[in-house]
Amino acid sequence: MSLTHFSLFSGIGGIDLAAEAAGFTSVCQCEWAAFPAAVLASHWPEVPRFQDITTVTKEAFFEKTELRTVTLISGGFPCQPFSTAGRQRGFHDERYLWPEMLRVIRELQPRWVLGENVAGFLRMGLDKTLIDLEQAGYDVRVFVLPAAAVGAWHERKRVFIIGSAASHTPCQRHRGCGQGVGHPNLCERQLSQDEQGWQSMDGAALSCGLPHDPHHAGKALPQPGLGRVADGFPAQMDGHSLWAEEPADIPRLTEEVPNRSKRMKTLGNAVSPPQVFPILKYIADIETGRCPMGGEEP
Repeated sequence: MSLTHFSLFSGIGGIDLAAEAAGFTSVCQCEWAAFPAAVLASHWPEVPRFQDITTVTKEAFFEKTELRTVTLISGGFPCQPFSTAGRQRGFHDERYLWPEMLRVIRELQPRWVLGENVAGFLRMGLDKTLIDLEQAGYDVRVFVLPAAAVGAWHERKRVFIIGSAASHTPCQRHRGCGQGVGHPNLCERQLSQDEQGWQSMDGAALSCGLPHDPHHAGKALPQPGLGRVADGFPAQMDGHSLWAEEPADIPRLTEEVPNRSKRMKTLGNAVSPPQVFPILKYIADIETGRCPMGGEEP
């Protein structure tokens, strides 16, 4: 079967690379900034592209791709409103574009959604995002994974939000997914846009749709410096036990190359493809019936 992928806030295509390695075909992209858009055009010259997400509609998408929907919509929606490197204005930041991504999801109704953001998003925007996706008809799972978990020599923690259409049959073969396992009152909850912080999120809301973990049942949210992941992953995946120091041959500065500062900026914003690949591969395996779980409860 054909697995199709539409990436929003594509950057230089980190998620696109991982998706294609997992078996997806990138059918459309959306990127505002000129330099990363030029990188996309160089590597995906045949893929149609939007510049402004506010112009993405179901009709415009069909005009570009002749498709009514896709298997997967991904998007690393802008992290500046929630990044510790900025002022953390959250919902009040003009760069807060999750509502636009949600609108596109509602219009195209993909079977899967993958959202990505910085670790600070846990404290400032995750609760509202989970509620929005649940109300749009998706069961949601949340992972906080560092790049070090896949062998990188830097931590680079990222929040990955995976939504699966609750009505999508193949997903229902797997543990809880598609069977209403999220927070029982999540869709009825109403949050103000000022509602930020850990106080507004209980453990059930954060682990919406996650497999039951008896070691975490009834406990509060993960605390900084502890498990570092929201899904009960083993402690060795927090990145700190994989290495003690960087290799001596890693340079601190890149060589002088054209557009050096732009390259550095886009690399800093990009998702490391190996970091997100396991998630995308698992989605692909569910869609194609290759899931190693064999459809049975583990």
